Amino acid sequence: MVHVIPSLRSTVPPVRTTPAPTRPSTTSSTTASGTTSTASGTTSTAPDFRALFSGQTYPVADAPPQNPAPTAESVFGPNPWMANPTGLGPGGSYSYNPYYFATAQTAAQVAQMVGGTVVSSPTFTPNGGPFQQQQPTYMVQLPDGRMINPGLVASFYTHGYPESYVEQMIANEVKNA
Repeated sequence: MVHVIPSLRSTVPPVRTTPAPTRPSTTSSTTASGTTSTASGTTSTAPDFRALFSGQTYPVADAPPQNPAPTAESVFGPNPWMANPTGLGPGGSYSYNPYYFATAQTAAQVAQMVGGTVVSSPTFTPNGGPFQQQQPTYMVQLPDGRMINPGLVASFYTHGYPESYVEQMIANEVKNA
């Protein structure tokens, strides 16, 4: 793709040019491409300021292609989390943060990623009592018995981080579970 630098002629007043003074001992001339001095035998090929306003277009290098950062939807599908997870208590119903409630499909994908298995449990109300979860919490049990929350793993993909950084975050989650 070639980017074009628009001509500035319409917005910049014309440049007044005056002949460059010449010395009797040297012969010089001013051109659009630079000044040539023949008496000393040196040549300057620096562009003249007027060349900037010639109306010519120049190609601009394109940025190298970048891999887009993965998103939770691109990895786990259109709905990585349960919609509106709720609980019941003595004061009525309340809402949970959806990032803690992965769908069964998201949990299965995270389990496959880390080599674990999906288990369902009432994580936030494990001992019963007056509070009850309305939806199960799908967790991933690692081979050594430790548990990670696949909803939180899916949330790593919501920040626009490169895939390599997300993979590092997942490895840290597994390591620190």
